[in-house]
Amino acid sequence: MKRMILFVCVLVSLAAVLPAGGRKAAGKADGKINVVTTIFPPYDFVREVAGDKVNLTMLLKPGAESHSFDPSPQDIIKVQNCDVFIYVGGESDAWVERIIESMDTSRMEIVTLMDCVDVVEEVVVEGMQDDEEGHSHGDEAFTLADVKDRALTDWVGDWQSVYPHLLDGTLNPVWEHKAEDGEKTAREYFEEAKTHYVTDVDRVVITADSMTFYRNGVPVTSRYAYRGTGVIEEDDGSLWVRYKFEALGNPPKGAPKYIMFSDHLHAPAKTEHFHIYASDTSFDALMADTNPVNYPTYYASGLTKGELVAEMIGHDHEEEVEYDEHVWTSPKNAKLIVRKIADVLKQRDPANAAEYEKNTVSYLAKLTDLDASFQTMVNGAKRKTFIFGDRFPFRYFADAYGLEYFAAFPGCSTETECSAATVAFLVGKVRTEKIPVVFHIELSNEKIADTICEETGAKKQLLHAVHNISQRDFDRGESYYKLMSQNVKNLQEALY
Repeated sequence: MKRMILFVCVLVSLAAVLPAGGRKAAGKADGKINVVTTIFPPYDFVREVAGDKVNLTMLLKPGAESHSFDPSPQDIIKVQNCDVFIYVGGESDAWVERIIESMDTSRMEIVTLMDCVDVVEEVVVEGMQDDEEGHSHGDEAFTLADVKDRALTDWVGDWQSVYPHLLDGTLNPVWEHKAEDGEKTAREYFEEAKTHYVTDVDRVVITADSMTFYRNGVPVTSRYAYRGTGVIEEDDGSLWVRYKFEALGNPPKGAPKYIMFSDHLHAPAKTEHFHIYASDTSFDALMADTNPVNYPTYYASGLTKGELVAEMIGHDHEEEVEYDEHVWTSPKNAKLIVRKIADVLKQRDPANAAEYEKNTVSYLAKLTDLDASFQTMVNGAKRKTFIFGDRFPFRYFADAYGLEYFAAFPGCSTETECSAATVAFLVGKVRTEKIPVVFHIELSNEKIADTICEETGAKKQLLHAVHNISQRDFDRGESYYKLMSQNVKNLQEALY
């Protein structure tokens, strides 16, 4: 919401300062083109290729966190007025997509780093704490200590079953959406959903202490009391939580004795939709089915058919693949990105094309040497595993050189604290594999790495992901090449 408000305010600001054509002519008295990048890696690549032949701007301030960047109105005007705009293209850049859609970009060259390389999914490896919400008819990653009691008030409201809308074709756009990136056809998703959502209860009305079930418009009501949680643990350590409610006394026919709610939450909060598991036998009977294929699903009755479809598609976005954004951490990828940037600059500014090409060839040779240095060092290493007591933005790097890794969080995590289980796992890995170094990334509070090192005696070391650099490093001219060259030395300490 904060970003949307900002976005609207920026559009108002742009309307006030830009001419009717929608794009203010860039002031280029010096004859140079204007290049804007969101973060440091492409900023540095442009410096290497273009030198002083362009007016270059980086939106992210040195020392700032890249994953939570909010553009100012001035930042957006800089984008509007540039000739070449370069950004990463991942989830952290969602604001970019909204803004460029509002602009006339016909005279602007746009480079997306993730379009320059083959991208890979961001993964959660063994022991890693995943702070992202997922939907597997289970719940977001959490520990038993995170599970809190909840009252029936969390589900108060008038709720409609999605099953009738499935049968009448209302939900067809949902299955078509899933099929766009899924492994099945829309028809196959529809057939699966008939099993998942089937129920004869087309409406449920919930108060603070009762539930009313409607079948063909006929209501049946019973009072219910909270009876705690049921938690199912998967082989991979992930947990599912169910909230139990029991009918008081002998409920009328049609009102289940035992109800369990699932809404992908594990602490008090108002829900937006939920699944119901019901039985007249026992909670144990419900808990015995650890992977149910039928989970009647309910959304607010006040939603129109169109709104219901939008809600379900929006919820499905949580299941979509998220690609790792940190493409530049592999020197092999950096070379591809540099070549793309050079080609765009040459096209946009042909007067300086020869200079750009000369600089590019020289810089690509340095990156080739850097790549060779990493490969030679890894080839001679006695171990191929490294440990991160931090976020892990080095997936592309690890893949490039055949390295295994264990870390506290995925690369785009915004978390700085992790569970005791995650720390214990990493401590155990350091001890059993006798790993001498635990890494952290730049601009980190380093607390998790500190804890692991205190427990194991390992050395704490920086492996710079070049997300951003400090103001001090920026002022003294640190570069991608210098920082990655230091990484060769630091990584060698861990692998030898």
